[in-house]
Amino acid sequence: MELKDAIAKRYSVRSYLDKKVDKELVKEILEVSKRAPSGVNSQPWKIYVVMGDARDKLVKEACEKFDKGELEKEEYQVYPTERPDWYKARQRACGFGLYGALGIERDQMDKRMAWAKKNYEFFDAPVGIFVTVHKSVGPNGWGHVGHFIQSICLAAVGKGLGTCLQEAWAGFPKLLKKHLEYGDDEILWCGISLGYEDLEHPANSFRTEREQFDSFAKLLK
Repeated sequence: MELKDAIAKRYSVRSYLDKKVDKELVKEILEVSKRAPSGVNSQPWKIYVVMGDARDKLVKEACEKFDKGELEKEEYQVYPTERPDWYKARQRACGFGLYGALGIERDQMDKRMAWAKKNYEFFDAPVGIFVTVHKSVGPNGWGHVGHFIQSICLAAVGKGLGTCLQEAWAGFPKLLKKHLEYGDDEILWCGISLGYEDLEHPANSFRTEREQFDSFAKLLK
């Protein structure tokens, strides 16, 4: 598969087949992804993978806390407090498009909450990956970690797997620190679901739109 095809094929997979992913395949994806660029080769990321019992124990406790409304304080601000109109429009389009594919109406809050809970089940993916950032780095360093995350997504596509980046896990930093035992000098960024996509699930028929070239790029000569 050419790189441009992997980029075009990647999307947020929100339903997975009941099919195991070999741990050696996960290691291979992470090994190639570590070649992502970072300023002065700082590599300010850490990766934690949960599979099998470790995954199931985390999912059970996270879902119990979600049901009780016991989300924790995020360690970083996931979404801006003040959002410009273009940001809000894209956010609404994304949400309405996904719920539309699932047949969930705006006033069906019980169904919306049930779907939100799927985040903490990794959308049934057998593998969960968590990304932390070293607290010493600023926005520039977070950008470098973003390179690494994109590399994971593309490497997964190349191996016939799907991913979903999940900022929802930012709402459980204490729970994840207990399960993953990451250091005090790290801050949790996001989770990543990894598995074989269920192409029959309606959630996986949804695709977000992208802006026209002239709206985000300018060529000067």
